Amino acid sequence: MKVAVATDFSVRSDRALLRATLMARRTGAGLVLIHVVDEDQPPELIASAQRSASALLDATSRTLQEQGIAAEPLVTVADVADGILDAAAASACDLVVLGPHRSRPLDVFTGTTVERVLRISRIPLLVAVDTPTRAHTRTLIALDFDEPSRAAGIAALELGVFDHTDVALLHVFDASAEGALERRAMTDPGAIRDYRAFEQQQAAEKLQALVDEIGLTGATMRLVPLTNTLARTILESAKQALADLVVIGTSQRKGFERLLIGSVTSDIIQDAHRDILIVPVP
Repeated sequence: MKVAVATDFSVRSDRALLRATLMARRTGAGLVLIHVVDEDQPPELIASAQRSASALLDATSRTLQEQGIAAEPLVTVADVADGILDAAAASACDLVVLGPHRSRPLDVFTGTTVERVLRISRIPLLVAVDTPTRAHTRTLIALDFDEPSRAAGIAALELGVFDHTDVALLHVFDASAEGALERRAMTDPGAIRDYRAFEQQQAAEKLQALVDEIGLTGATMRLVPLTNTLARTILESAKQALADLVVIGTSQRKGFERLLIGSVTSDIIQDAHRDILIVPVP
């Protein structure tokens, strides 16, 4: 496996480098250290930034190589999001690791660096949210019954990023009629319990079939009713499961929709307190 690490040399992007280093030690992955010099500035500033970035990445690569980790530096001039992905694709990387970049003034319109990369990426993206102190130990995979979810599970399994972790599979089921039943004064409380149990059983059977199809053996299953937003429910479940990695899938067909009104994926990125692996599905 080859992992692209995007860095702007900030403390926040250092989380991405540390997370990728831990992954490389566990899996033997090679690293490509990428810095993108923003093309929208005067040529003399671009040249100066290239020299500085090359010196820093060369030094970091040598340090990693001395530790037995294959690492190569790559400095490019481009739009930041495009540059990261083009460099990762040119190096045949299987995964891109980013830190939780801060929003820039115009990000209210364009989204954070992570979101801009996500909207156009065909490569799985790991957002290193927390400061890594060890390799991942517990993974929560949020699964639905649509194609993006199935493909995300398969792709994440093939990456091998959670081969050495305890895995919990989460499905959030929507017992949407329960609220209406509760508002009806004459409804038997037992009928409400039966309704929720029926919805949960239906979801359990579908989830088991999906698990069998994907091949995620040995994982525990968590079925949770939707009582808040989907993003909040997933993050709360991750907290309860003590997960330090959350895996979700996202469909690129709704990229522009995410730009305008947000999405579950965007909400999770913005509110997460643990690492997020996002698998984009065309």
